[in-house]
Amino acid sequence: MIKTRNTQKQANAFRDINEQFVVDASFLWILRSISVNQPHYYLNDLAELERRIDANLDGLMCDFSQAWEICLPELELEQAGESFTAAIIAFRSRDVDKIKHVITHAFSNDDTFKGVVSAMAWLPKNLTKEWVERFLYSKDLNHKYLALAVYSSIRKSPGDILQEFFQREDCLSHTKLLIRLLRVVGELKLYTYVNQVQKLAQHDEPEIAFWANWSLVMIGEHKQVIPLLNFIQEESSWQQLGIQTIFKVLPIDQSRQWISQFSQKPDMIRSVIKATGVLGDPHVIPWLIDKMNTFDTAKVAGEAFSLITGIDLDRYELTIEQPEDITIVPNDNSDDDNVDLDEDENLPFPDVSKINHAWLRYRDRYTAGKRYILGIEVAQRNPATIAKLNNALQSVTQRQRASVALTLALLDPQSPYVNVKARSQV
Repeated sequence: MIKTRNTQKQANAFRDINEQFVVDASFLWILRSISVNQPHYYLNDLAELERRIDANLDGLMCDFSQAWEICLPELELEQAGESFTAAIIAFRSRDVDKIKHVITHAFSNDDTFKGVVSAMAWLPKNLTKEWVERFLYSKDLNHKYLALAVYSSIRKSPGDILQEFFQREDCLSHTKLLIRLLRVVGELKLYTYVNQVQKLAQHDEPEIAFWANWSLVMIGEHKQVIPLLNFIQEESSWQQLGIQTIFKVLPIDQSRQWISQFSQKPDMIRSVIKATGVLGDPHVIPWLIDKMNTFDTAKVAGEAFSLITGIDLDRYELTIEQPEDITIVPNDNSDDDNVDLDEDENLPFPDVSKINHAWLRYRDRYTAGKRYILGIEVAQRNPATIAKLNNALQSVTQRQRASVALTLALLDPQSPYVNVKARSQV
């Protein structure tokens, strides 16, 4: 009995530390999930966050039972970070009951699902491979959806079973499963399924039609960018990816026409600015500089300028302190058009005068009517272009990496579509 009590005391002595490990791992994962989309985070920054996450997770390895006991009430919050940490503990413990618990919990909402998928992609494949394959062949369609999400994240083909998914009415009727199926075809460039995807390109459900057309573009059917134009004129979860894809593929003259049409709609001005940055035609630089004079478009125009030219505003000291704009009152009302624009928060505020002088100095390096990304001329099937873009993929910010990865995937049929949100290899 004395030995038992001493053991219990020792376990309880470390409980506070383990609780902190759980809280910190969950918080750091949330921070990383935000950072992967930020304009001021680099690959090395992500790697540092990942090392901190791993340090906290490793601290929980000493006592799986207590770690799980701490995670259980955290799961009731139904948040992504807590779901990630609990899933790591469950799979590392190899305890079937714990794994089943987190898998059931994954389908509580989109956040919990994201956390569990991230954990399964994060872990060594020897801990998850058997489970992912089991879910892929499960009778439960939600399990199939989960498995496809993991394959999507790690950019690995699930194999010939996808043919069965396209032929089964129950799979085609499961909206989330079907969308993920279409995404996987595009992300992995699975040309085998082009006919099946084409049948869904005019689906009544807008999100399904979007992903079908997007995947067709990714596997080389570039004429499908025209239908994609219908999906970027209103705000949606896929609008930004649509803009990124369309204006990397659509010929420059047609792109200019569409951008000109969109610019007539005041509510699309930010999307138009982003589209010009994606298009990469230096012809638009004077217009972008003009948009830097307006408070609510200054930062996004500066970002587009850097995306085209490769001129880093911070590095070359082309910024000023952000001025206060008395016409905008930040608030938390999501229905209000004046709500804070979080995507701009970490962008530098451009110094219009300095940028104008810099452009006058360097503009001869760029040719109007050609595409550029980060100052690199985008040329089809040019090994030098591809090499430069691959180098940039390792050295630029996360938001720029996303644009470069998509450019590479669209430019070269042999280039994979790199998941820039995946765990780094640094």
